Amino acid sequence: MVTNSNKLTTKRQLIVRDSITFFSLTAITVVLFVVTLFLFRSFQEHRADLAKRWSDRGMAALLANKPDQAITCYRTALSYAPGRRSYELMLAEALAQANRVEEAYNYFIGLREERPGEGSINLQLARLAAKKHNVQGAINFYRASIYGDWEGDGAKRRREVRLELARYLIEKKELGPAKTELLVAAGNAPDDPEFDVMIGNLLEQAAAPSEAMIFFQKALALQPDNQTALTEAGGLAYRHGDYTTAATLLARAIRQHPEDEENAALLTKARRILQLIPSETLPEKERVARILADRAIAKARWDTCTTQVDRSQDLLQSLAARWLGPDATTSRAALLNDSDKQKAALQLIYDTEIETSRHCAAVPTGDDALLLLLAESSTAKGGRH
Repeated sequence: MVTNSNKLTTKRQLIVRDSITFFSLTAITVVLFVVTLFLFRSFQEHRADLAKRWSDRGMAALLANKPDQAITCYRTALSYAPGRRSYELMLAEALAQANRVEEAYNYFIGLREERPGEGSINLQLARLAAKKHNVQGAINFYRASIYGDWEGDGAKRRREVRLELARYLIEKKELGPAKTELLVAAGNAPDDPEFDVMIGNLLEQAAAPSEAMIFFQKALALQPDNQTALTEAGGLAYRHGDYTTAATLLARAIRQHPEDEENAALLTKARRILQLIPSETLPEKERVARILADRAIAKARWDTCTTQVDRSQDLLQSLAARWLGPDATTSRAALLNDSDKQKAALQLIYDTEIETSRHCAAVPTGDDALLLLLAESSTAKGGRH
C-alpha cells in the first residue's frame, strides 16, 4: 500500500513538473515571438521611414533642379523600399531631368510594361523618344498618352498633351497632322479668349491662316477689347495680304493702346499699301492713276539699282529691255479701258521690285518695300489683288 502510494505521488510530481516545463517553454516561445515580431515591425517601420526621408530629399533635389542628387536619393529610397512604384517613377523622372536619356527611356519602358495605358508614362516616353530623334516613336507615344488613363482632370491633361504633340509636329514640319491635332484640341476646349489666341498662333505656324483667323475672331467675339487678339489678328491679316482687315483691326488696337509703336507702324504700312494697291475693284481712272504712281516708284528703284549691279545677267538684261519698251511708257490714255496693258505695266512694276530686292545691295525701304509685299502677295494669289 505504501509502495503504491509513493509511486502515485512520484507520478503526480513528474506530471506537474512536466506541465510546468511545458507551459514555461510555451510562455518563453510566445514572448520570443512577440519580441521578434515587435523588432521586425520596428525594423520595417524604420526602413519605411528611411525610404520616405530619402524620397523627400529626392523631391527637394528635383525642385532645386539638382537631378543627379535626386537620382542618388531615390535609389537609396528604393534600397529601403524595393519595388515601390512611386519611387521608381520619380527615379525615372530624375533620370530624364538629368538628360540621361537612354537610362530614363529604358526605365520608363519597364514601368510601362506593368501599365501600358498610363498616360503620364507614355508622355514621358514621347518626350524621351523626341530627344532620341525617333519621330514616329514620339508621335506614337504622344497618341498613347492622349488616349491613356489620367488621374484628376483627364480631359484637360489630354488636351495639353495634344497641344504638345501639335507643337512637336510643327517643329518637324508635319503641318497637316499638326493642324488636325490643333482643331481637335480646340473643339474639346471651353470658351476662353486666351486659349483661342494661342490656338490661332499655332494654326498660323501650321500654315493654316484661314483657320487661325477664325480663332482670333472667336476670341474677339468673346472679348472685343482683347488687345492680344486684335494685334495677332491684325498682324496675320497683314502678313497674308488682307490689308483692309489688317487696317481695321490694328486701328481698333491703337485706339485702346495708342502708345503701341509696333502696331502703329504696321497700321501706317497697311494704310499706305491700301493707297498703293491698284485693285481690280477700283474705278478705272483710280486704278490707272495708281499703276502710274507705282510705276514711277519702281522706275526710281530700277535706276538706283542699275548703278550698283552688273546688268549683264540675263534676268536684268530682260528687265532693262522692258523698261525701254511700251510697258514702261504707256500713257494714261492708252492704259484706260485696256486691261491687258494695265496688267503688263503692273507686272513690270512687280518684277522690278522682286528682282531688285534679289540683286541690289540696298534693301528696299518705304514704298519700295511695300510694293515688294504687293508683288509677293500677287504672285501667291496668281496675279490678283
